Amino acid sequence: MPREERTEKATPKKREDVRKKEGMVARSADLTSGVMFLFSVFFLRLWGPSLFRYFASLLEGDVASAGGETTVSAILSRLRAGLLGMMGALAPLCLALAAMALLVNGLQVKLYFVPKAIKPRGERINPVLGLKRLFSPRSLVELAKNLLKVGLVGAVAFYSVRGDYARLHAITGAGAADSLSSYMGVIFNAAFKVALVMFAIGCADYGFQKWEFERNIMMTRQELKEEFRQTEGDPNLRAAIRSRMREIARRRMMQRLPQATMVITNPRHYAVALQYHRRMPAPRVIAKGADFLALRIREEAERLGIPVVEDPPLARALYDSVEVDQEIPPELYKAVAEVLAYLISVDRRMAARIA
Repeated sequence: MPREERTEKATPKKREDVRKKEGMVARSADLTSGVMFLFSVFFLRLWGPSLFRYFASLLEGDVASAGGETTVSAILSRLRAGLLGMMGALAPLCLALAAMALLVNGLQVKLYFVPKAIKPRGERINPVLGLKRLFSPRSLVELAKNLLKVGLVGAVAFYSVRGDYARLHAITGAGAADSLSSYMGVIFNAAFKVALVMFAIGCADYGFQKWEFERNIMMTRQELKEEFRQTEGDPNLRAAIRSRMREIARRRMMQRLPQATMVITNPRHYAVALQYHRRMPAPRVIAKGADFLALRIREEAERLGIPVVEDPPLARALYDSVEVDQEIPPELYKAVAEVLAYLISVDRRMAARIA
């Protein structure tokens, strides 16, 4: 039996299932890396000079205090103080990068903890399966993508620095401060271009991951039917329930039929039972039916001695426009009143029936 092709888009339930059970989502690590690197460049561009001055002041303090005590404890104390100072200066950048990573990943996949995704699996440490994954077509594609990314980023960095070669050559022999400022400018210029390229690569990779994810979770028509059966119930059972409900509604109508004042018929295809007395604002439909049910209503009305009037246009209009337990619309008042007047004229008991 040929395997059925996956031609249908995944349903919301299928997406939620693969997310909960397998942790499968469309996510691009390259997009996260690109955004974080671009953010780092902006951060260092804005606060880099102040950080550099702070590090310089720490270094000058260490050099100035180097002439003091030279014991091991003193040297370790100065190193500890310097490291703590550097960590404190870099803490805002680290916190900002962590927040940015959470934000980018959250926007891609929405934060959701999947215990099964981090559960230890034997196949993950199986060397045979590891070799198969290493030389699988997907791994080769990922390798080609990574080589292409490295080559592209390297080319952008190379041509960026090459474009500033004349600027670097011109500062030869300049003062330390001017040389350092120029070098930093060249580095930031190259880093900014590389960050833009990495961000563009990340956006393209996210688009590819999204397309691949959608393709992998596509469903067959049979899977759609099975899911619908699980979520909505067995169609045969639902049809049986609807049939049972219709039967109950028919029995209820037939039980109320003795309250009818008259029955309007088509004469065979439609039958509508109306109830009316003078205290009612308008006649009310208490039963209606088509074909077999119409025949049953007519036969029961005749058995009960309820007047049956053949008026095909009126019967069809009442059947189409009025539901059971609803009053007839104003546009049908005249037609129904004429039928009532006719019945009163031919049977004086009708006057007592509607009094």
